[in-house]
Amino acid sequence: MNQVKAVHATTVVERRFAGVTPPVVFSAWADVAKRAKWDLPGGEDWVLVELAQDFRVGGREKARFGPRENPRFWSVGEYLDIVPDVRIVSAGTMHSEAVRTSATLLTVELRAEGDSTHLVLTDQSVYFAAGEAPTDRRSGWGAILDRLGRFLEGDPNHRQGVSKEQ
Repeated sequence: MNQVKAVHATTVVERRFAGVTPPVVFSAWADVAKRAKWDLPGGEDWVLVELAQDFRVGGREKARFGPRENPRFWSVGEYLDIVPDVRIVSAGTMHSEAVRTSATLLTVELRAEGDSTHLVLTDQSVYFAAGEAPTDRRSGWGAILDRLGRFLEGDPNHRQGVSKEQ
């Protein structure tokens, strides 16, 4: 059931990926095969059942995920702005089964810092339904970016290291 009152929140999550340049981080978002290895918000018992993307301005993306026994969450969105190695902006909705729970404008910025990347993720959302809250979103993005860091560390062509910034 949808809430009567919409809840608005902006969440900013930052990471620094040591020894990994912006083109490498950008490629991890742009290449659906790479993204499927790390883009999952839940715990170790969660699964990514579907991920499709047409990575271009005007292109669409879709994902379905959740706990292994019931991957009931899904999202759809559209890419609004893409500047290679610098910025990705998308807008989309999140759902739990048939209930739309939120709408989001997402901006991912990649800033070169020597041979490293400072990633700033800004999630501007409005929450419609009980069961999803800004604290859940912050936690989900934290888990996703931690997985991205582990994915980047696993690449033998790059040095290891990720640090969290708030």
